[in-house]
Amino acid sequence: MSDKSWTIRNYQPNDFEKYFQLHLGTEKRDQSGQRVSKQLLADALGHPSFHPENNLFLAEADQNLVGCISVFLEPGIGRALLDGLVHPLYRRKGVATVLFEHAVSHAKGAGIKVAQICIPETNLAAKKLMSGLGLRYFRHFLGYKLDLSTTRLPDINPDKYIFRSLQSGEAEELTAIQNRSFADTWGFNANTRQEISYRMNSSSCAPENIIMVYLGDRPVAYCWTRIYPEGDSTVGEKKGEIHMLGVDPDFRRESIGRNVLTAGLSLLKNKGVEIVELMADGEMPAALALYESAGFKQHLRAEWYEKKL
Repeated sequence: MSDKSWTIRNYQPNDFEKYFQLHLGTEKRDQSGQRVSKQLLADALGHPSFHPENNLFLAEADQNLVGCISVFLEPGIGRALLDGLVHPLYRRKGVATVLFEHAVSHAKGAGIKVAQICIPETNLAAKKLMSGLGLRYFRHFLGYKLDLSTTRLPDINPDKYIFRSLQSGEAEELTAIQNRSFADTWGFNANTRQEISYRMNSSSCAPENIIMVYLGDRPVAYCWTRIYPEGDSTVGEKKGEIHMLGVDPDFRRESIGRNVLTAGLSLLKNKGVEIVELMADGEMPAALALYESAGFKQHLRAEWYEKKL
């Protein structure tokens, strides 16, 4: 450690502006293409299962924030999700190592068994740091992109199913179908109604942008879309996202997934979205095949690392 001119402390509510500037300043220097939005950062801090005063650690130097790490605890599956950054001017000074040590100590104290973190494949410095901190690579996700402005969407054949937007008072139905759809997938931590309600009403979401599929009164699939109001700062494109897409296990292999994806894309296109992005588990070939058949092209790879505590 060459320079210990910084200290580690817990986040406080009056840190938010500096917290935002840390993210903004880091991205301006790194130019990684990461979306930096004050509202999206506020949404993440306000998640009902995340308490920033306890679970967010800051590195401070000369009254400025130079690094941070968040610890999202998932005691139901014994996991802590870590996410952080260090300003380029303070890298290779030991800041990341000490932040990580604080995060791991906090997770251990909460009875967590494993800490996991996701980083872009192209971030070679971060990958080297993972190895030095004793984390091992174990899984990857793929980022996909679709240009809706040049994509002709197929017609939807509803057959016996009903396709409609979620209503504002139906968080319980969305919670149930999401938990049922993903119960058998890696890393899924069952959501509560409170969490789903918060997320579906956050800044980039709205109930009307979530497509539900019903068989009678039973929800059997959904496509949760998001629209980013800031668009792409370089070319002015309006961007959206397929945030989640799930099908009840009892109704798979009936083309519902393909139809609800088309419905979600149609909704985004009708709202002026030009570019749609999504992240998918690289070890779920059926999902990857669905997205690729719809015209999505891979544009990034993210790698998961973990450390047993």
